[in-house]
Formats: sequence, C-alpha cells, structure tokens
Amino acid sequence: MSELKELAWEVQETVQPLPFEALQRRGVRRRHRRQALTGAGVVAAVTIGVLAAVLPLGNVTGTEKPPAAGTPASIPVDQAAEKLIGDKKSGMAGVAFATSTRWASAWTSPQPGNTWNYAAVLSRDGVRTTAPVRKNQYVVLQTGHEALALSMPTSMKGSDPTWAQSVMVRLTNQGRVEKRLRWAAPTSEFADGDVLLAYGTLRALNLETGTLREVKVPGIDNAYEPQRDSTGRWWLVGARNSGVSNIYWTDDRGKTWGHSVISPGRRGGQLGVSPDGRTIVAIPGGKPGTPGDLVPLRLSTDRGEHWTTVATRDAPYLSSPVAFDNGTGLALYQGNQRELLRPGAGTPLTPPADLGQLNAVGEFVYGLQYNGDHAITSTDHGKTWKYFDPR
Repeated sequence: MSELKELAWEVQETVQPLPFEALQRRGVRRRHRRQALTGAGVVAAVTIGVLAAVLPLGNVTGTEKPPAAGTPASIPVDQAAEKLIGDKKSGMAGVAFATSTRWASAWTSPQPGNTWNYAAVLSRDGVRTTAPVRKNQYVVLQTGHEALALSMPTSMKGSDPTWAQSVMVRLTNQGRVEKRLRWAAPTSEFADGDVLLAYGTLRALNLETGTLREVKVPGIDNAYEPQRDSTGRWWLVGARNSGVSNIYWTDDRGKTWGHSVISPGRRGGQLGVSPDGRTIVAIPGGKPGTPGDLVPLRLSTDRGEHWTTVATRDAPYLSSPVAFDNGTGLALYQGNQRELLRPGAGTPLTPPADLGQLNAVGEFVYGLQYNGDHAITSTDHGKTWKYFDPR
C-alpha cells in the first residue's frame, strides 16, 4: 500500500455532506427537504420485541401493481403510504438499485408544524410494495441482489423512543417481510450476514433478526461509505475527530482492520470500490480556507497497492466516484463545464444536466435527478442515460 499512504484527505468532524448538499452550496435549489441522520453512543438498553410479518405472495389479496408474468399474486395496498408517495407536495429522498429491476425509493412529505412524514416503495422484478408511513426518516440501500428500506431511529441510544417506530421492509422471493428494528449493545465485530451502514457511527444490521447495533472500529470516531466487495472485504472511510482520515478495510468481520493514511490537510473525501475489489476510485476533499483548491481524481487497479492521478478539478464540485471490474470508473464534475470523468477509460463524457450524483451496482449506474423525482440510469458506463420514475 506504499503509494496509498500519499493519497489522502481529512474528514470533517460531522457527518460527511452528501453530493446534493454540495449542490446546495452552489445555489442549486432542491424543493425537498432532507434531514441528516446522526449517531450517538448507546447509553441505556431496552428490550424491543421483533415484529416479523412474512407475507407469501400467493396468500394475500389486493394489488398495488400487476405482478410480473409467472408471479403467483401480489401484495395488499397501504393506502396511507400510497397517498404520501402520490402527493404532489412529496419529494423523493433517495433511491437504491440492486439490479435494474429491483429497487427501493424513499419519499418525504411536509406536514403542519414544520414536521415531515416518510414512506418508501420497493419493487422486485415487477412486484411492488410500500413501507408504512413513519415520522422517522427512511433510508434505502442495496445488499446483494436485494434493495430494502429502513425507517431508522433518530439516535443509537437504546432509550430513544423512536426505536418503537423503526422498521425494516424487504421484498424477497418469499414475499414481503417487515420487522421492527431491535437495539443491541455496541460491538467490535459483526456477523457474516450483517450489512454495514454509516451515518457518522458505523452500524451493523442483521437482516434476519432486524438487530441494529453500533460497530466500534479502533482508532476512528466517524465512518463513511462502507462497501463490500465479492471477496467479503468491507471497505470504508474512517476519521478521527481531529480530522485525520484513512481508508479502512476488514477481511474478518471487524476482528482486525487494515488502514492506509490518505494525504493530510484535506477535509472530506469519497471512495468507490469495484465489485471484485481490485479497482478503487478516490477523491480527496478540499483544503479548508483555500478557494479554488484543486483535488486529484485517483485510480488504483490492484486493491490500492499503486495509484495514478487521472485528473485534477476544483474541490467542491468533484464527487460520486464509482468503480468497475474492468479497471475503469466514473466521477461527476459539476463545475462551470459539467463532465462525467472516466478514470482508466479516456475522454470525459457530458452527463445529463440534472444528474446530481452517481452510484453503481455492478455495471449498472444510476443517480438522483435534482429538482425532480426521477432516477437517471445507464447500462453502458455513462454513455447513454434513461429517466425512471421509482414510485
């Protein structure tokens, strides 16, 4: 990891801003409010029962959307969730794809008293369901070939009353699965089937039990962008409150962690890891108090052993690195001249004017539309794009 020690950034003490928040600083208006999730240490334990409802597709009545050919039936309609999602005042708060036909989207709606309600949509190969309306924010994420929705507690304190409203909704080949999230004490190790989430604190979610717990990583105070490759390795960006930031990885579910310092003097930073774990695209953050600071877009094709700088751009507007197994990647530049940079692949492309950020699952690339409620997708590494309404 020799050259990796020269690549780097400092990370802010608070949760790393999302790409859309960078857009807001540029004056791009979003008409939908986003609320940040913050984590805290657990100070008290509570016992929370797990409510599991597995609804086989063949044993329910009603429909939200005609099932795909060969699907035995569909799923009852949640009228409150449908009303929120269809409301013209509502806005999309996130989307996650597991495949091009399996996805989940989160929606939010303003309420009297400056409060917000949330719901989510899940779709699996043409079969559709919704997650129930909650006051807690929904997040959507991809794990394996599945997309799921979580209404998260507002903190990781076991005494937080919002745990009672927290829920996980999945749409599997067995049907719709809904479970209340269950608090558990912090841990330094996690199970093989756990999914890692990071909202400042690193969290492990067990899909079978609904257990959500904080994961302690030695030497860091905050964690961002956990990603798992096909070898089972988990990667993330870890930071101390002092601002020092590293790339961290574990091959044994948190028993041991490797890390490599990313260059000092910078705040923020982002990481994209290919499915096989060999290609990594990294963007250091900018230097505080340095207007017009240029940052390098870096590429590794050997799991971080060696690095190449493929471009430099001004810091606030370079974001969303993704990586592919063929040794190439993408990154979105939203300066005066918008570019879809292609580390390892040559000449930049021109992205859609309303593409706000990038994600990838395998070769499938997608992003949110800003000032709109569509996802924007590409199946050819960003050469062509389609708009998709994830309702």
